Amino acid sequence: MHKFELTSRTARKARTRSLIQIGSLAAKSGLLETFGIILGEDLQKSPQMKEPAAALFKGFLVLEKMARSEDVLSLWARHGLAELRKKVT
Repeated sequence: MHKFELTSRTARKARTRSLIQIGSLAAKSGLLETFGIILGEDLQKSPQMKEPAAALFKGFLVLEKMARSEDVLSLWARHGLAELRKKVT
């Protein structure tokens, strides 16, 4: 295999792993239940998931705007680490 192909495959695997981990954080936070996301449903194809997926997406957009406009990331990080420790124990 060419070096470029290995690098590309490695990058795709790393990206996929990160996306799975983000999904796990969304599940741990309770967002899926709050927004009515049913695990196993296709969020793009299921008519039942159209509104919950759109609401969750809007929630992500609001969160992104808050994170950019306020100096809260370090505060959120400290509090988030504390909450993760609680979930593990």
